[in-house]
Amino acid sequence: MLRPSRLSTDLTIALAVFCALAALPLAAPSSYVLGQATLFVIWAAVVTQWNLVLGVAGILSIGHMALFAAGGYAVALLGIYFGLSPWLALPVAGLAGVAVSLLMGLATLRLRGAYVVVVTLAVAMVMYQLIVTDVECFRKIETVCYSLTGGSRGLARFGDFGFVKLFGYKLAASANYVLALVCLALGTLFAILIVHSPYGRAFQAMRDNEVAAAARGIDVAKYQLVVFAAAGFFTGLAGGVYAGTMKTFGPQVLELPTLLFLLSMMIVGGRGMVWGPILGTLALAFIDEFFRDMAEWRNTSYAIALVLILLLMPEGIAGRIASLWARFRRRKAVPAAADVPAEGSTNHA
Repeated sequence: MLRPSRLSTDLTIALAVFCALAALPLAAPSSYVLGQATLFVIWAAVVTQWNLVLGVAGILSIGHMALFAAGGYAVALLGIYFGLSPWLALPVAGLAGVAVSLLMGLATLRLRGAYVVVVTLAVAMVMYQLIVTDVECFRKIETVCYSLTGGSRGLARFGDFGFVKLFGYKLAASANYVLALVCLALGTLFAILIVHSPYGRAFQAMRDNEVAAAARGIDVAKYQLVVFAAAGFFTGLAGGVYAGTMKTFGPQVLELPTLLFLLSMMIVGGRGMVWGPILGTLALAFIDEFFRDMAEWRNTSYAIALVLILLLMPEGIAGRIASLWARFRRRKAVPAAADVPAEGSTNHA
């Protein structure tokens, strides 16, 4: 059964957060701002699912971007070789993410701790090497040869969601942002329902003490595959949305800087917290934009800001907000308890 009180609280917060985010195009920002916002919303969708595996279930999977790449390449390859619209390819992107996630889950079924880190990262690195070393001529357009996956150059000209034809150039960027936001909203709603369900409690029990969880009848292998598959679908879907909105897809998404950037979103936001990924993404988006014009000092300033956040809030932004709210409720409850008369006492005029 779902926990109604905490579930309704999270759903209410979700409604308020996504209504606020949906109002961004109404502020008439530039195409650059909307493009950056779209990118960060897609990253938040990825980190929200990664948080289910790494934060909620406690499985040290570091190769999550392989699921994202599977979804993106599914949309790109289906568009190039079969002329399939990204709209029709999106479900395939989700299934491609599930396939790769199940592969990771099966490969790490009997592994724990650092061994899971090594194997999941190896899966992503093997995928990266297979793509960048793909130089065989698979198709020829006039006198130019192209490999199956596009190699290190990636893939392009596989179609988009058609927002330019539907709404014109001025509104196309807003439509891309809204689509990315819908992807994030669906993934967040799914994560909330999972966390507050018996599955979520089983995942948390595995994270806290796997031996005790198994002793209480939780099939650890089964739930590990379930959390991998569940996170894989929405991660692959986010990869498909990225490919259709950015109109290009390449192996750069599998590189280590991208992985570390997304991992920092989860840690800054609060690992294991439902709202951690979104808060972490918002924080890093503002920091990234603030230091954008600092040229050679940008990376250094960005790193210092991250270190300060983690020193001041080691539990992450969501964790600090939760602890402050709990402290506020305790202080509010103490005076209320003091006003209740002791048992057997009487009031005399």
